[in-house]
Amino acid sequence: MKRLEVALMGAGLIARFHLDAWTTIGASVRVHSTDGRAEELAREFGAKAVGSLEEALDGVDVVDICTPTSTHHAMAMAAIAAGAGVVCEKPLASTTAEAEEIVAAAEQAGVALYPTHNVRFAPAYGRLGELVAAGSVGAGTVARFTVAGYHPRPWSGQASARSGGIVTDQMLHGVDLAQWVFGDVVRVHAYYQGDIAAPAPTGAVGVGTAVLTHASGAISQVVSRWMATPVPPYRLTCHVSGTGGTVLYDSEWPQEVKGFGGSAGDLAHFGETPFVSMIREFAQGFTGGPAPRLGARDGLAAIRITQAAAESAWTGRAVELTVKGAAA
Repeated sequence: MKRLEVALMGAGLIARFHLDAWTTIGASVRVHSTDGRAEELAREFGAKAVGSLEEALDGVDVVDICTPTSTHHAMAMAAIAAGAGVVCEKPLASTTAEAEEIVAAAEQAGVALYPTHNVRFAPAYGRLGELVAAGSVGAGTVARFTVAGYHPRPWSGQASARSGGIVTDQMLHGVDLAQWVFGDVVRVHAYYQGDIAAPAPTGAVGVGTAVLTHASGAISQVVSRWMATPVPPYRLTCHVSGTGGTVLYDSEWPQEVKGFGGSAGDLAHFGETPFVSMIREFAQGFTGGPAPRLGARDGLAAIRITQAAAESAWTGRAVELTVKGAAA
């Protein structure tokens, strides 16, 4: 596989995870950030820090965007104009309109665009996808996905300018999983409680929940919590039931998927970290290999669903969605 030249935009925590993954697969990385942290991060991983956007984009194969959501549109459009492939941390953009513009520009330019919904690449969820696709869970599927994690107070609150709030940011993890496993979403009914000044119950500074109706007939619920304390720092669970059996997962267990009934079985599933698996698949896609399990239109679909969830949470009414095509 060709050694990719990658421009990593940003030097925060997520950028660190991405840089570790790119380094693991042998890419050459230059780091650019406007907060003065690029040089320190680059030095730690044996990468190169660059001082300007122009220097970052010059001759690179891939631009990896790990900056706040409000900057994604401008950076992605600049990368596409330079002819580079794009990796972009979720959400792909602040609004559906911006995401549509990014996807259209990438398709018109013929460059690959991969949004980073890293939870898809966790081994347990990969195994869940395999089980559902194989029909092991059966019909009449009902699912529940939960995502809970610590967020400092400046990042909490539904109207947060930096993150988009829990309904349009953290909930996106569960929304993407549900859409990936069960197919297109045609109806969303969501609820939000809690903000910076008035913490929600159970020690959370924000709780969001959405019930998704899928075109396949499956029903899934996504529950997200931003916790006021860093213990545990992150927790993911799922509970999927159908006529053929039940599949359970909790990230606080050893890395395994538990199955009951039918052909689901009790299935241990170990693997490399989600970020490395994700970046490895993206790198293969950029160099002519198999398409990753996640494409540009997956990122666009997730934003459409979370924007509908935000509308539903504000209005108290369900929002109907029109299916606009399968994932690319």
